[in-house]
Amino acid sequence: MTHDVFISYSSKDKKIAEAICEFLEKKGIVCWIAPRNIPPGATYAESIIGAINKCRLVILVFSSNANQSGHVKNEIEHASKKKKKL
Repeated sequence: MTHDVFISYSSKDKKIAEAICEFLEKKGIVCWIAPRNIPPGATYAESIIGAINKCRLVILVFSSNANQSGHVKNEIEHASKKKKKL
């Protein structure tokens, strides 16, 4: 399934990321957010890369936590390489 939005965030900012996801989905915007959309038994990295590849745009929940996260950095770098709107 293709999602409109991939939400990138530090796990320390999970509550705000989930609130953003809920708000967007109430408006009819389909979101992909970890760990909710990672299928059982799937690897996080492969699932995240696949989701970024299929989304229309990426929302970054930017915070000091995200700024220090290597995972968030990797997600944004991949999104940039795929020319996703951020």
